[in-house]
Amino acid sequence: MSIALEVAAAIEAARQEAHTIIDRSFESLRTRLANAPIAPAGTPVYKNPTDEDCRDPRNKTGMNLTPEGVEVLFRLLDKGAGYNSAGRKLSITQNAVKNRKKAWEADGGPNRQKMFIEYLDSIA
Repeated sequence: MSIALEVAAAIEAARQEAHTIIDRSFESLRTRLANAPIAPAGTPVYKNPTDEDCRDPRNKTGMNLTPEGVEVLFRLLDKGAGYNSAGRKLSITQNAVKNRKKAWEADGGPNRQKMFIEYLDSIA
C-alpha cells in the first residue's frame, strides 16, 4: 500500500471516529434536554447574575444597594460567592457583604423566596 493510500485511510478513520464522538455528544444532550423539567407558562425564570449584571447602575443608589442590588448579591451568595468576590463584583466592601449575608441566611439562604428583577429575569 502506498503512503498516499495509508494517509487517506488514516484520515477516513479519524473522520469516522470524530463523527461517532459528535453523535454520542448530541445524543447525550438530546436525552438530558428530553428529561429536563419544563416550567409551566407564566413561571418566573431567575437568572444567575453575570459580571455585567452586577455592574448595572440600577443595583445601587449612591453608596447603598437598591432592593434589586440586594437580590443580585443574594444570588451571588446562593452560588457560593465569598465576601471578596461578591464585594468586588458589586463594588461594595467585604464588610457590607458580610452584613448582608446575615440577612440572606435569615431569609433561608439558597432556599429563600427570590425576588423577580425586571431587567434581569424573564417569564417562561
